[in-house]
Amino acid sequence: MKAIIVGGGILGTALACRLATERADVELFEAGRLGGATSAVGAGWLNSGGKEPFEYHVLNVHGMAEHATLAREFGHAPWYHASGNLRWTTPDRTDELRAHAERLRSWGYPVELLSPKRVNEIEPYLRVPDDVTQVAHYPWEGLADLTQLVGALAHRAAVHGAKIHTNARVASLIIDGDRITGVTLVDGTTVSADVVAICAGRWSDEVARTAGVELPMAPSLGFNIYTGPAPVVLTSMVHTPDVNFRPDGAGRVMARTKEFDSAVPIDGALDPVPDVGREILARAVKYLPGLAGVPIEGARVAYRSIPGDDRPVVGHVPGRPGLYLLVTHSGGTLGPLLGRLAALEIAHGERDSRLARFGPGRIVGERAR
Repeated sequence: MKAIIVGGGILGTALACRLATERADVELFEAGRLGGATSAVGAGWLNSGGKEPFEYHVLNVHGMAEHATLAREFGHAPWYHASGNLRWTTPDRTDELRAHAERLRSWGYPVELLSPKRVNEIEPYLRVPDDVTQVAHYPWEGLADLTQLVGALAHRAAVHGAKIHTNARVASLIIDGDRITGVTLVDGTTVSADVVAICAGRWSDEVARTAGVELPMAPSLGFNIYTGPAPVVLTSMVHTPDVNFRPDGAGRVMARTKEFDSAVPIDGALDPVPDVGREILARAVKYLPGLAGVPIEGARVAYRSIPGDDRPVVGHVPGRPGLYLLVTHSGGTLGPLLGRLAALEIAHGERDSRLARFGPGRIVGERAR
């Protein structure tokens, strides 16, 4: 079986890796560099602490477990950090924090409510405000350096015979009747396949549209800043009422807040860093004082891939044999799991029951031609 994968982020490389190990003939086409779009700037936060309904929560829990399994499978997995997540609210919302923790516990998802003193035993450089009495700790959650993971998955795929093409943009899909039979690249090259899997993130709808398939998308932006090396030690993801931050390697910290996502236009210049970047850093300094005086090295915009109903779209497209969609938000958490489950379906026709509510048939439509 010949499979073409469009997109070389976390989803595309996870699928390529698993299909190649299933001995499929795999070619992956990435318009830029591997992991160079959303995978390069996503938070890499592995979690299921706020994801509903229950079926989606469970899928993400299994996605987190898949990361641990993958790390053991590779043996050496420097991209994977089972470091937990800390979250606190303003004092007037402490009851909400407790209720949320109790709801997750009822689903079998561990949450600990810690004192600030206990938090400082976990993260000594972190300053919890004096008026905060409880901090939620999510021990199952963690972080992944997605660009490293993308590289590892692509390398393993290539070792098993996959052909990985970068700077190779797919212009359109090839249609024979209703069947998808391959792709045409922007340079006019055509490549045939038995199945084409679209894993192109927020650009997936554009690729699908060339085959007469309408995939509703609701992409959004995430504005992140990245500090220079700081004299701090931070291992956890940290969520506060006005800023979120995480370690970013070599003493650097990534920080963001939803409040300012809309302040940066989709094509806005990020050099020099917009004023909101300095405000984000000032907020982070309140909780991580060691960041004081540390410069901002850069700012990036993440283009989140969000299907129109905010749920994964995974499976063969009804009425378009040969076309498979693999598109989701939370690709960092779900990527390795969905790559494996999609490979089983493509290579062997085995659809996992966990995907029952996430097929394309619920959301895609046919474009009027």
